[in-house]
Amino acid sequence: MTAPPGDDMLSRGLRLMTVLADNPSGLGVSAAARTAGLPVSSAHRLLGRLAAERFVAYDEDTRRYALGVRVLEFSRGFQRSPAGYSAAAAPMRRLAARTGLPAIAGILDGSEVLIVLSAQGTQHLQLRSAEGTRNPWHATSMGQALASVLPDEELAALLAADLPSPTAHTVTDPAVLREEVARVRERGWAEVDEENEVGVRSVATVVPDLDGGLRPRLAISLGATVVLTTWDELHGHVPALRACAEEIASLMG
Repeated sequence: MTAPPGDDMLSRGLRLMTVLADNPSGLGVSAAARTAGLPVSSAHRLLGRLAAERFVAYDEDTRRYALGVRVLEFSRGFQRSPAGYSAAAAPMRRLAARTGLPAIAGILDGSEVLIVLSAQGTQHLQLRSAEGTRNPWHATSMGQALASVLPDEELAALLAADLPSPTAHTVTDPAVLREEVARVRERGWAEVDEENEVGVRSVATVVPDLDGGLRPRLAISLGATVVLTTWDELHGHVPALRACAEEIASLMG
């Protein structure tokens, strides 16, 4: 197997960790090597080193490698850093307490929304959105909100890419999505109804860009179950959602 140009030990190790992140139940060395495009001997050596540093854990019984505790420590460190949108945490907690609904923050990463922060609400039936979770942009209110602030050529690329259907309610027609993004652009917030998860609706808005584009744009959403929150009730929280975004922008800027 011939390594691509610039394929040094660091990039190989990072590639292996990415493969393990995509396979949380773990992989054997051969499967990890094959998925990462590496010789088994190289993968075995790198995984051993990563395990010694606790970035990777090895299960003796299953002979599988999975991500280790150091990755969690890095994740927490990122969340506390300025690059990790730590300024958004306190306003999001206040928003969740005020509305009773979970507040979630995400960024657009390729054609997916990556959740970077979350704050639990107070309703007895709570939605769980783990940080690090990815969802298709077009099926989420955060994704549609973030798409609304993209240049036209970047939006066109998103619409031309694969548009999967997480539920039977997901809109996948590029023309319809383009019209919806235009509406979001006009009113300043987005909404989806059971498009990413059955029984869940949400509204979202983008945090204004006051730092000159030094980091990916952030969107904030409020999620609700259809059995506990009507559309009118959820729409009633939009002013508080937008005020939260403005506060986050002032802190980040």
